[in-house]
Amino acid sequence: MAILYSKIQRANPQDREAAKKWYIIPNRVQQKTEKEIATALTKNTTLSVGEASMVIDELQSVILDFLLDGYTVQMGDWGSFHITLNCEGAETEEACTTNLVTNINIRFLPGKSMKENLAKAVFTER
Repeated sequence: MAILYSKIQRANPQDREAAKKWYIIPNRVQQKTEKEIATALTKNTTLSVGEASMVIDELQSVILDFLLDGYTVQMGDWGSFHITLNCEGAETEEACTTNLVTNINIRFLPGKSMKENLAKAVFTER
């Protein structure tokens, strides 16, 4: 499996006067749709595309419900999902209310197996 990449020159945002440096960035070829994922799931299973789509929909719903209930969701060797919040600071505990929350994020932390397999990837310049 190859990771497609490009090279891009960027300025240091903390020091605009510093010389620009070159960086490797991953290329995103395109986005895979849920239907394409469902179709791919059917290749090695007895699921139909419709059944695979229903499983994906239900999996999303179940994961979201658990996250909203405060759980970290461990997905085997894939890794885990959890919620983080961006919040403005308050001077006092009383002033610290949910009105200060500016964003809710879902974070994914890859598991050991996924990290190991990703580390085996080779790079291909686009």
